[in-house]
Amino acid sequence: MTRGYEDITAERRAKLDPASNEHTQVFEQAYRIAMQVVELRERHGLTQSQLAERCGMDQADINGIERGSTSPTTRVLQRIADALDADLKLVARAS
Repeated sequence: MTRGYEDITAERRAKLDPASNEHTQVFEQAYRIAMQVVELRERHGLTQSQLAERCGMDQADINGIERGSTSPTTRVLQRIADALDADLKLVARAS
């Protein structure tokens, strides 16, 4: 059976020192946001350029967000959500 992303990263996190864990959490959060943007954009049948135009942004900015190399502000995320007919929301973490 194929192991999923969560299984692989859980094993890796267990081996890291606590200082590295904070950086890992930031990376994983950026990755989740990036994947949500990609999924919603594709669901709407939009290219990065088309989404950027709807948001009043450059295509390179959308590309950076989708690659996880750019950390978007709340304002930018709201513009993207509006363009994709989506909501921004906080979700309680599983404990």
